[in-house]
Amino acid sequence: MASSAPTRPLRPSIALKHHHQANRSLLSVQKSDLASQIAYHGDHLKELKLSARSTNNLIRSHYSDFIHEVGRSLFPVIIFTDYEVDGPSGVGSTLTLYRADGSQTKVSPALQTNYELYKTCGHLLMGLGVEIGPYLANASLCCGDLVGGGDIGNKNSEELDSEPAFDSSRAIGYVEDVSWGASLTEYLQRVRIYRQALMRAVEVEAVAEDMNLAIGSQEDDEEDKHNSSHGLPPLEIRETMFAMLTSVIDFCESCLSTGVLDVQRWEQLNQENFPRIKQCMKAAVKAQADACVRKIIDWREMIGPKEWKDLYVVIPTVWAVGAENPRKTMMRQFMDEDRIDSHIIVSEYPRDHGEARTLLGRIVGDRSIGRFVFGDDTEEQKVKTMGLSSEVDVVQDDALPAIWDAMKSNGCPVRRNQSSIAMQSVERTKSTQEMPMSKATGHRSVNVSTICDSGLYMTQTRSMGENFLPSASYHTCNFGGAIGAAEIVMSC
Repeated sequence: MASSAPTRPLRPSIALKHHHQANRSLLSVQKSDLASQIAYHGDHLKELKLSARSTNNLIRSHYSDFIHEVGRSLFPVIIFTDYEVDGPSGVGSTLTLYRADGSQTKVSPALQTNYELYKTCGHLLMGLGVEIGPYLANASLCCGDLVGGGDIGNKNSEELDSEPAFDSSRAIGYVEDVSWGASLTEYLQRVRIYRQALMRAVEVEAVAEDMNLAIGSQEDDEEDKHNSSHGLPPLEIRETMFAMLTSVIDFCESCLSTGVLDVQRWEQLNQENFPRIKQCMKAAVKAQADACVRKIIDWREMIGPKEWKDLYVVIPTVWAVGAENPRKTMMRQFMDEDRIDSHIIVSEYPRDHGEARTLLGRIVGDRSIGRFVFGDDTEEQKVKTMGLSSEVDVVQDDALPAIWDAMKSNGCPVRRNQSSIAMQSVERTKSTQEMPMSKATGHRSVNVSTICDSGLYMTQTRSMGENFLPSASYHTCNFGGAIGAAEIVMSC
């Protein structure tokens, strides 16, 4: 048997040689060099800033936990919404009552009225405006047969020149535009269904009455029918609703059949329907007010005056109705007078009940912490406490002169805030705000006063350099919310 040839040792490949060399290179690095490579090389100033940042982040984290817990330890609380993520919206408001015993009661009082019927009609013309609005500036898209110009594709330049100028104020858009025609068609179908449902309900009610089977008592007065979920709206407003629905349907059908959005006719439609819109809105808010007021009275009697005095109300809202709305007005009528400005919270922030209660914790927590931390012994302490307790930034009193200085140093004029409510008080008291020129410094003294509804709240006088504010100008800081209509007015 032949012996096998001796096995040759494998020769390392070029790649293996490379790895061996890399390994030797890596292992030859001194540990002191490795330590230097991974060491923190920030300078002392960078380290200082990072230390401040980490401390502030910890404070903010603990603050977040703090306001979360505070907001869930306050009772009773009513969250008064117009929109519920997991419930009905647009039904005349929903009230949710939280009490210390863990109970939670939610009710939409106007849901059992004709509120939605009236409110929908009140929105009809605004809804149509949403359909038409995006095309108001698209008059250049109109041409050809759709606007009475004939077949533009078969006309020469002379024929086109002889055509009358297109009136862009009369017609806009093509029905062939999918977003235009499809959207308006969908809107029209919904309005048609609503009118048909109204007609059908009237017919059923009429037959039932003829058969002495009318739903509810025949002796119910007109007011009960107005607010009952089981009865039709009164005849007068029913006719108003039907006329409005019909006029909107006729307009939409004309637009879709001719392929033209007639702006003049649209504006005429709006003018003709305004009295109807007004009537429907009045009927809607009456139904809402009657139902919600009765429920608030029931709750006030149920929990008693002692617990009611501690009540907080959170009203989530949007900017469009943030300043004044029916919910805020109703609660101002029922809160104890000394709690109106401090216990009704209106905000655009909360998107759900959890956020509403956290917001409440922030407001109440800030008021308490502000009073303990800043105090109220001096005028400056009071300003800081008021800032943290209201809708004004706690640094606003210091930010105003800093901003004016920055504006002046960069060559920008400082604008007088004409729109501020506080400026009205400035104008009324301007004659008494004349400040003498200091003989020692050549500067005008500055009167810093906080003016409340009840009169002068605090006064402080300072001396300011000429770079603080332009001569004889004013700036204000308005403290709303819990403090009322308070202002800091500075002049120089």
